[in-house]
Amino acid sequence: MVRSYDPSEIPSVYNLKDVPLAKEGKGFEQAVFRGVDQMIGMTTIGPEREDKPPHSHPWEQMNLVVEGEVDFLVDGERISLSTYDAVEIPPDVPHASRAVSDEPATLLAFWPLREDRLDATDYQTEFEI
Repeated sequence: MVRSYDPSEIPSVYNLKDVPLAKEGKGFEQAVFRGVDQMIGMTTIGPEREDKPPHSHPWEQMNLVVEGEVDFLVDGERISLSTYDAVEIPPDVPHASRAVSDEPATLLAFWPLREDRLDATDYQTEFEI
């Protein structure tokens, strides 16, 4: 993994509303911020987003709803989350999410450093060495 960074660029501060989007689609936007060993994904899910089938990955994921209401399907069980609720999803457990009101929901996902998302953090100058 790419763990080297430029100490002269630390501390680094980025507003995740202003960085390039890592993913976007109808009713879905995600920005990603990385550290040396971990990542944050800030996702906005709108009511117009189509339901997606559950997916899984080999790392743990924790989610915190910072605004709105979200339903998560975790290993076949539907749970409802609202602002400041958090959920932990172990590695390899199928999961999916969707907004459940007329307003978009915003959540933070916490992951270990993911090779498949590094290109989404190219805006971070502290890792350009």
